[in-house]
Amino acid sequence: MPVQPGTLGGVPALETSIPRAALTRYLRELPNYVVLRNEEDLFGNVERGGDIDLLVGDAELAERLLIHHLGPPIRINRYSFARGYFFDWGHIDLVQTIEWQGACYLRTEAILESRRLSARGRPVPRIAHEAAICWLTSPLWGGFFKKRYAPVIRQAVEADGAALEQALIEIAGDTWGRRLWRAAVDGCPETSGTWIQALRRAVWWRACFRSPIRTIQRYLAFVVSELGRRFAPPVPWIAISGSDRNARSSVANEIVHRLAASPYLYIKPIHWVGSDLGLVVLALDWLVNYWTRWVHLRTQNYILVFDQTYFDLLVDPKFSGYRAGRRLARALSWLLPKPDLVFSLDSEPDVLGHRTNEGALVDEVQRVLRAYMLERSTATLRYVQNPSVTFTL
Repeated sequence: MPVQPGTLGGVPALETSIPRAALTRYLRELPNYVVLRNEEDLFGNVERGGDIDLLVGDAELAERLLIHHLGPPIRINRYSFARGYFFDWGHIDLVQTIEWQGACYLRTEAILESRRLSARGRPVPRIAHEAAICWLTSPLWGGFFKKRYAPVIRQAVEADGAALEQALIEIAGDTWGRRLWRAAVDGCPETSGTWIQALRRAVWWRACFRSPIRTIQRYLAFVVSELGRRFAPPVPWIAISGSDRNARSSVANEIVHRLAASPYLYIKPIHWVGSDLGLVVLALDWLVNYWTRWVHLRTQNYILVFDQTYFDLLVDPKFSGYRAGRRLARALSWLLPKPDLVFSLDSEPDVLGHRTNEGALVDEVQRVLRAYMLERSTATLRYVQNPSVTFTL
């Protein structure tokens, strides 16, 4: 159901403080799970912009309990192996398998069976598993080594060395597992940052060797999930319409500045210029940019704010002043991706020479964007593609 102009759909007041009591109750009632990282400073990590990563044995039950204790999230990200829940105060990831592109390199059952209680009474992985997960997640998914986890790896070598060595060999095979172990023993795990492609191949084929059918199934699920995120991205995109390009750019930049601190939004301005070679070339430029650049940003959860789009040409005198131009522009527009939310900026300044609604428009974008995502999350607990809606102050 589209959000109507000026309607917040019963959105509750913004609450950015961490609901520590509700979170504590949730973690106390949740069965069969571990806190994957940063358990020693769980709430402090969230306050600094981090998240809470939980490996769970039953994702459906974990989701139901989460909604019961913390209420509906502003938005939800669903992957083939995890689900992310974003609130005003931060976000929680419910992880189902420790994998990379379908290759499960540490079994969930093994991690949960060998879990231990922390000094704060919360279940965490044994130190060898924690170190392996912290170590390999960034190289496999991001292509880099995260230095902050070097102390965890050193601690695992000293306190749980035999289990860490066994885990690394199980993950990457004898050759690369022992190479990782030697880097850990020598105190230089960061060297693994130069082995990215080899590690990825070793981890994937090791998983495939252990469980070929399940690995291929997970890989296909990963591919389908990623394609789904491209054809139905998890966040909307925004366009600012109006006759004054400078005013639109100013509003777009202010939206990005205002929402930069939000824990559930990543905002990026897009200043598209296009070409002067005609409508067909402009449409092609828009289409290529969307599918090669902009859709990738959207799958990475960036909300794009455009101060100019191809659809401005529908009212551009250069093209709309003659019948053939109007027809061609409208025909081409059927083929092109369109913004989910369009906000209109008044074209005429007031008697003092200022557009009175620029600041109000930024406020309205913030309110409507939050309401738009919350309504989708609350209604279905999964993202669906909504039709474009125009908001005018």
